[in-house]
Amino acid sequence: MNIIWRLIQSQLKQRIGYLIIVFFIVAVISASPYAFSFLGKWLVDEVLQVTGPPKTKVSSESSENGESAEENKISIQWKAKTTDEKIRLLKIFFIISISIHLVVTGLSALSELIKSRINNRMVYELRTSVHEKIGSMNMGFFAREQVGQFMTRIMDDAGGIPGNLTQLVINFFTQIAMLILGATLLFRLNPRMALFALAALPFYVLICLVFLPRIKKNAEELRIRGASFNGFVIERLSNVATIKNYAQEDRELKAFSNTLDDNMKLNRKQQNLNLGFGTLTTIVTSLGTLAALFFGFLNIKSGKMQLGQVMAFYQVTAQLFVPISALVGLTTVVQNLQVLGFRVFSVLDTPATMEDAPDAVQITEFRGDIEFEDVSLRYEEEGPFAVEEIKLSIPAGTSACIVGPTGCGKSTLLILLSRLYDPTEGVINIDGMDIRKIPIKDLRRAVTHVLHETQVFSGTIGENISYGAPDASFTDIQHAARVVGLHDFIQSQENGYKTKIGRGGISLDADQLVKLNMARALVTRPSILTVDDTYSAIEEDIEKEIRKAIREFLVEKTILIATSRLSICEDADLVIVMQEGKVIQTGSHKELLASPGLYRRMYMRQMGLEEAEVSLNDK
Repeated sequence: MNIIWRLIQSQLKQRIGYLIIVFFIVAVISASPYAFSFLGKWLVDEVLQVTGPPKTKVSSESSENGESAEENKISIQWKAKTTDEKIRLLKIFFIISISIHLVVTGLSALSELIKSRINNRMVYELRTSVHEKIGSMNMGFFAREQVGQFMTRIMDDAGGIPGNLTQLVINFFTQIAMLILGATLLFRLNPRMALFALAALPFYVLICLVFLPRIKKNAEELRIRGASFNGFVIERLSNVATIKNYAQEDRELKAFSNTLDDNMKLNRKQQNLNLGFGTLTTIVTSLGTLAALFFGFLNIKSGKMQLGQVMAFYQVTAQLFVPISALVGLTTVVQNLQVLGFRVFSVLDTPATMEDAPDAVQITEFRGDIEFEDVSLRYEEEGPFAVEEIKLSIPAGTSACIVGPTGCGKSTLLILLSRLYDPTEGVINIDGMDIRKIPIKDLRRAVTHVLHETQVFSGTIGENISYGAPDASFTDIQHAARVVGLHDFIQSQENGYKTKIGRGGISLDADQLVKLNMARALVTRPSILTVDDTYSAIEEDIEKEIRKAIREFLVEKTILIATSRLSICEDADLVIVMQEGKVIQTGSHKELLASPGLYRRMYMRQMGLEEAEVSLNDK
């Protein structure tokens, strides 16, 4: 219940005024059947006078039970009415009935409108909060979870809370009020029969004790399996090319069917539990109302009650079980809310791994000096080091290349600069300041990371280029495209920079994707540009042209390139050689080529000069 209370505190406290209005409206609507019950009693006993005058003598049975004649009398003095009087009263009856129906219909519409606004606002706030929290996590958080899991948390879990929460709070207080009102009316009509009607309550409690723990457990498992299934589907759709390439469609179909079948079994179990729960509560309700009707007929026979009274009692009894059933049904809502709330709060309560420091200093301009001081990183706690004890000093304006065998930590070194991860140990300084004390947005505006793979968003070419700088002018977008050699291609399209790409638009080839990736980075005018082996995807002559243009565009800016193409190092001011997460060599291309070591071996092998040159230089 702590989760329920927390949801009420965080989501409904500030909406208490609207909730009171809705509660009042729903209470009036819920009380209308009681009004119709007594209106029916008045119609049968006082207007139509179906049973004639009530008996005024005390029956022997009444005397034995200690009931007085006064208790057995009808509150309204009975008097035979003429046909004209009955027709006039019938008209009044119909006018009152129609009026009640119209009022209830109008109030229902108003109630739904207010609840819809409350729920929509809560959905917006909850989904935004979850999305914002997920966005504040480092990349390790995303590596551990499937995309489908995030979608389920944002869309299904956060979206399912508001409707259930308002239903729980409004219905709980409304049904309690209706239960008290119904019980009061029953006791006023006939106290003894009221006790018989309320005797059904223990059976409701027993049904709850049997079914609700099972419903909760199954609901939790259903949510977990559902999120996993979403992740499975998205992952397979994202890798459809690989599946088709290896002709594994049958295997994936079988895996999909098995996963779906497991989910369907849980769904069927949940449906059976809910059906059994609802059926048993309905049976209890039916038996309770039939018992009230049976005892009512006995009282008519003995002269203790009139037909209208019995009808009113029967209808009030039937209506009394509505709030009871509703309150019992709310227990399933509580179970569902606890599951949804737990899943949402498990995200919201996760400590944000990427937050601005309390003493963060806003910086508008960066020179681009970089220093790694004994920096190490583990992607997982107690896992191996991805990079270890890195000591580096890179002056502003330097063009540096980071090279080494696959998995040596090149990419890790770059993403540490923009705080996609924070070091496990050590400090990274930019312009002499610990980057953890620089606001994240300021840091990532200054340090632009060109990813190895280009991600294209649905939209226009211009919108994709300006993604990192939404306020960039059209001139800036064009300039960035010209620098990387993409402008002419864009202009050749019918709609130019407004050409749609991605789903429903044109497709770009590998060279064009790389150029788009570079233009997207350049339009932000970074102080430090990091490039993660992006050049390897294009031809060497195109790569040289782009690198030269970027160097001229970012004059005196720091550029770091992680690359497996060692010819790029020939023009670099600094080459950083890594192996097994450590920096083992630094220097210019010529200096490293002149010295025995990993860089020279790698370069000679890549250039096809391996044996002869290595032997000669090693001597």
